[in-house]
Amino acid sequence: LIGIMQQGKVNVVDCLNRLREQLAARGAKTIRGLGRSFRLFDSFDGNRKVDAQEFVNGLHDNGLEMSKAEADALMTYFDKDGDGCINYDEFLIGIRGKLNPKRQAMCDKAFLKFDRDGNGTIEA
Repeated sequence: LIGIMQQGKVNVVDCLNRLREQLAARGAKTIRGLGRSFRLFDSFDGNRKVDAQEFVNGLHDNGLEMSKAEADALMTYFDKDGDGCINYDEFLIGIRGKLNPKRQAMCDKAFLKFDRDGNGTIEA
């Protein structure tokens, strides 16, 4: 995890945990709920991407006050492709994190059922 997940002097893990807690307190505990939260962040132009200003406004609208440095660090954490915006997949993966080993094993097992020829892809 990016060192100790610190960007400068900002602890990204702490900021991320605060955001997760606030979103959960507002009912965003499922993928559907997180999707609603993402759409609220993106409510200004509806382009399915959240830019830096939308992100800061979304944090504020969700009752989470962060410094500019904290918001910038979170923005950098979420923006995996470096385009200056957070898309839904980046947001979802950043908030939810990776699957726990038990759930990953279950998904892998289900995938193998559909991957009939064992080539690592599923054909329709």
